[in-house]
Amino acid sequence: MITARSTPNIALIKYWGNRHDEFRLCANENLAMTLDGPHVDVSIELAETLSVTSANKEMTEKDTVRFQKTLNLIEVYLATIAPTEVSNLTITIDSQIPPSIGLASSAAVFSALAKAVSGLVDADLTDEQISVMARLGSGSAARSIFGGYGAVRNEENLFIDGSKGWQVADEHHWNLHDIIIVPSTEEKKVGSSEGHPKAWTSPDFAKRVEDINNHRQQECIDALLAKDFEKLQAVVEEDCMEMHHCMQTQDPPLNYLSDETYRILDEVKSMRKADHLPVLYTMDAGPTVHLFCTDEAKERITEYAHAQESCKVFEASVGQGAYLV
Repeated sequence: MITARSTPNIALIKYWGNRHDEFRLCANENLAMTLDGPHVDVSIELAETLSVTSANKEMTEKDTVRFQKTLNLIEVYLATIAPTEVSNLTITIDSQIPPSIGLASSAAVFSALAKAVSGLVDADLTDEQISVMARLGSGSAARSIFGGYGAVRNEENLFIDGSKGWQVADEHHWNLHDIIIVPSTEEKKVGSSEGHPKAWTSPDFAKRVEDINNHRQQECIDALLAKDFEKLQAVVEEDCMEMHHCMQTQDPPLNYLSDETYRILDEVKSMRKADHLPVLYTMDAGPTVHLFCTDEAKERITEYAHAQESCKVFEASVGQGAYLV
C-alpha cells in the first residue's frame, strides 16, 4: 500500500472554466499558495476492481465515477511515459477537510492520489508530470503538487498535457498566512466541476481570461517574487471579484457568496483601512473567506476570525506540497 499526503491550495489568480472539459485544461493560467493544512491522506493498492472509501464522507456513485474517469485518463497519459495499469485500485481517503465549502478539498484529494500513483509507476516522474495527473481529477489539484506558490501554465495544444503545473517560488520564499473563516459547512449544491463547463456563457468571461493570460497572472507572479503585499492585494482581490461576477452572470448563475461573506469583507476592509493592516481577502467556489496576511497582521486577523459567531476557523501558512508518507 502506498500513501500520499496533500493539502489544499488557495488560488490567488483563480481558475474558472476550461478549454477542454474532459481533460480539465484550464481556460486561463492561474496561481495559488499551497497551505500547510488541513491535510488529506490517500492510500492506494492494486486491485481487480476499483473501490473508493472515505473515513469522513459517504462516497456516492457519482464520486466513484469521477475517480474511475480520472484513473482511466491517468492511464492514457502514462501510456506516453511509462505504461502502467492504474484504473483498478483500492483507494482509501482520510481527510481533515470539510468538502464543498470553498476549501479546495478536491485539489487536496486528487493531488494526493496523483502523488500516490506516482509511487506505483516504474519511472522517475517529474513534479510537472505528476501535476498533469492531478489536474485530470481536479483542475486546481495541479498546484498542490508543489510547495510554496504553484501555478498552471497553458500550452497552445489541447492534448491531455496541455495545462501543466510549475513552481513559482518554494515554501521558504515568503511565509504568508491564510486565516480561513467558514460561515457555513453545508455542502454546496453545485460543485466546481459542474460549474466550469458553463463559464463561457458569462458575457464577461472571455475578457477575464484575456486579461489574466495577457498581464494579470504575470503581475501576481511579480508581486509574489518581490514580496510586494500592496500590489498582491490589488491584483488578487480584483481577480477574485471578477471570477465571482462571471459565476453570477453565467447561465445558470452561480451565487457562492453569502450575506455572511459580504459582511466579513466589509468589516475586513474597514479594519484594514483603520489599522493599516497587510491583509487581503479571496474566496474560491464557496462562502468561505480566506484572509491572507503577513506576520505583522496575523495576530489581529486571527483574533477577528475567532470572534465570528457560528463560523468555523482554520489557521494555515504556506506549505510543502504533496509527498509520500
